[in-house]
Parts: sequence; structure tokens; C-alpha cells
Amino acid sequence: MDDKGKWYGSPRKLQVFALGIVTLYIGGILCIWVAAPTLEFEAYPSDCPIDSQNCSRIAPNPHRGNGLENIAVNATKEEVMTEISTWINGQPRTQIVTESMEVGYIHSVFISFIWRFPDDMLFHVECENGSAVIWIHSESRIGFSDLKSNENRVLDFAEYSENHEWSGDSCDV
Repeated sequence: MDDKGKWYGSPRKLQVFALGIVTLYIGGILCIWVAAPTLEFEAYPSDCPIDSQNCSRIAPNPHRGNGLENIAVNATKEEVMTEISTWINGQPRTQIVTESMEVGYIHSVFISFIWRFPDDMLFHVECENGSAVIWIHSESRIGFSDLKSNENRVLDFAEYSENHEWSGDSCDV
């Protein structure tokens, strides 16, 4: 039977086309991997770039994230840090890069599903007036828009912490 009249052409053309698509995909992922290496943060970020569409924070100088400046819970710093780590580890395609109980700092990386874009999510926990205060900053390493993935991630954690049953213990320095 002649393949010229079929809608898909010859099997050889289909193989070449499929190989081209796979090559482009793998090449794209390699470019993202090279362009966005994991770097240590020198300090907790003070803000998101003005009019940024790939950054969200619940912290002083809030950006997106419903304008919240912090999340305050009645728990110890250790309990909050442990719960943040548990939440991060329960998310798909994540890893904790840096964690310091003394400083109250966690740096994690979330990887998008298809194109494997890395997003940095940072948490800062400190005691204030007996409550544990949580700051969150989530930002894409490359690109101009995150299609609200960082904002959704920040709000997901805010909802999680709101619905979680905390011990009620006082947070002391």
C-alpha cells in the first residue's frame, strides 16, 4: 500500500518529526537548567521587583499574595519550621536547599512540571509578642511571568497554616 496518500505521510517522516520534537524539548530543558542554576541567597529578599509578574510575597513590602504582610501563629519556632519542612516535602518536585533552625530560614526550590522551570521559595520565621511570625517569598528565576504559580503557592501555604492545628505554645526567642 502506498503511504503518499495518507494524512500522516511516511513512517520515516513521522520518526524524524518525533525525534525533532524530543530534541527541542530536551534542548529547552538544558537551556533552562544552564540559565537558572541554584544559588544561595545572601539574605532574605526585601521586596519583589516593581510590577513583577513572577514574584509573590507575604512579608513586609508584600507583593500579590492578597497583600498580607505576615502569617502569625501560636506555636514555637521549632514547630513552625518543622511544619514548613513537612509542607514543602509534601509538594511535588521540590527540594530544600538550605535550612537553619537558629536563623529561622528555609530556602526551597519548586520545579514546574513540563518545562522544569525552577522557582525559589523562601521562608523566614521569628518570634514576636509570643507568636511565630512567618514571612514567605516565592520567585521564578527566569522569565517575565509565572502564570500565577508563585502567588498560588504562597496562598496555598497561607491556607495550610490557617487550617493547621498549632500547639498554642508561646514562641520565645
